[in-house]
Amino acid sequence: MAYVSLYRKWRPQTFADVVGQESIVTTLKNSLEAGRISHAYLFAGPRGTGKTTVARIFAKGLNCETGPTAAPCGTCGECQAIASGTSMNVVEIDGASNRRIDDVRELRGEVQFTPINARYKVYIIDEVHMLTTEAFNALLKTLEEPPAHVVFIFATTDPHKLPLTILSRVQRYDFGRFSTADVVSRLSTVAKLEEFSAQGEALGLIAEHAGGSMRDALSILEKCAAFAEQISVDAVAEVLGIAPAEQIERFTKHVIEGSRSEALQIINHLYDQGKDLSQFAVGVMARLRQGILEGSLEDGKAIQAIETLAASVRDMRFSPDPRIVLELAALKITSDVPVAAVPEGGKLEEQVRKLEQQVAALQAQLAKERKAAPTEEKRAAAKIKAPKTDDVESTAFLIDNWLEFLSRLRSERLMQCEAFLREGSPVEVKGDQVIVAFPRDRGFHKASIEQEDHREPTQRVLSKFMGRQVRLECVFQDETESPAERGGEAKAEEQVQPAQPASPQQEQGNSASEDFLKASMEMFGGRIISKPKQN
Repeated sequence: MAYVSLYRKWRPQTFADVVGQESIVTTLKNSLEAGRISHAYLFAGPRGTGKTTVARIFAKGLNCETGPTAAPCGTCGECQAIASGTSMNVVEIDGASNRRIDDVRELRGEVQFTPINARYKVYIIDEVHMLTTEAFNALLKTLEEPPAHVVFIFATTDPHKLPLTILSRVQRYDFGRFSTADVVSRLSTVAKLEEFSAQGEALGLIAEHAGGSMRDALSILEKCAAFAEQISVDAVAEVLGIAPAEQIERFTKHVIEGSRSEALQIINHLYDQGKDLSQFAVGVMARLRQGILEGSLEDGKAIQAIETLAASVRDMRFSPDPRIVLELAALKITSDVPVAAVPEGGKLEEQVRKLEQQVAALQAQLAKERKAAPTEEKRAAAKIKAPKTDDVESTAFLIDNWLEFLSRLRSERLMQCEAFLREGSPVEVKGDQVIVAFPRDRGFHKASIEQEDHREPTQRVLSKFMGRQVRLECVFQDETESPAERGGEAKAEEQVQPAQPASPQQEQGNSASEDFLKASMEMFGGRIISKPKQN
């Protein structure tokens, strides 16, 4: 028999096996026992929290021979088929790879067929937020009035990406992350059943690094069991690439005491061993927090250290050498610059009142600007003509009106998107792609605008601005070249026509044009690609 991963092998098969989601389990069990079955459910929550597992158990409860029941037998043909993933009445669909409108149309045709030797036909759509807008629209009518034998169960890690029209038609259940205690309890049970030799502290370390995901925790346990016969804290640390607790303790002591050299030596040692410096910094922050709670560390110094390390963790994601980032953080913490004292209660309240007044003044100013903005926008829109579909003309239009597009983002209250894009510049429009280039030292801004919650609204405003549907493509400046640069060689090979003698009036106009071009180049940078021919 083929080997089965632990998280699949020990996946809960009944509601009684599910831990950490008691309120959801209780509600679903009661609805099964009372026969109050909704036509559509939404299971939302982080990865590895049991959404698909609970969906399968619920499907068993619906189609078990003894059902609908909150305690499916697990032995009838339908229960076994659902457990093995071979049931013809429980269809699991990956929303990421079946996201098109054609896929939903096919689904709408299938739901009309009655289940085979069962009560319900259950459709479990995982990562449902990946469906396109058109696909959601095609699903609406079927979702609102499905056949009596159909039950939809949607699972997603990003419920905020679902249209409100979908959210209003489903029963929503929010799955929370598993607590460390729940994860340790489950790991301990699986370790005993698998006859693994595991220390309690090691299981605790696995649970901490699983981030509330039971699937991740079981995957780490499986790797640790393959790495060492005895699953100890050191074995887990080696598998995860994290520093031992002793090194975290020593580093924390050195930075608090100002022992700069010793702190840097620990960082260098960890780097040479290939440890994850980001995880190490997180571990140090946890130790500092513990010291504050226990009262063993000075609050001001510890708070400054936590703030500095938190900033370094963010910066390490975009740095080619995380060691330098962490070393810089250690130098800041151990510097002789005095730590800013925490304001007293009265002073803090006074600062809060001042900030509130400033915020109120800014809100009043923004309200005035919003009233004037529509008129200004209409005037600007009247002056700007929609670009043609030709790539060259579209590129020229976007480059000429880039600042106007950024102001459109601001008028749409997309200030963050505007701030990120100000660090880049438009390069080319190629088909439905708008290519924007960023300097290498602006990797943070490039990565931020590429995040879905920033890219999607930016593309929406950009498509409206361009007069057609376009996609945003971000690159570094050294990864692309402008159309003018690509066409430079071709222009150089063109035959040069003999110049005609210019009249005094033409010479005067040419001189003025030359002065204008020179001033523009000095102000905006660039080089001359071509000049208009003189009559």
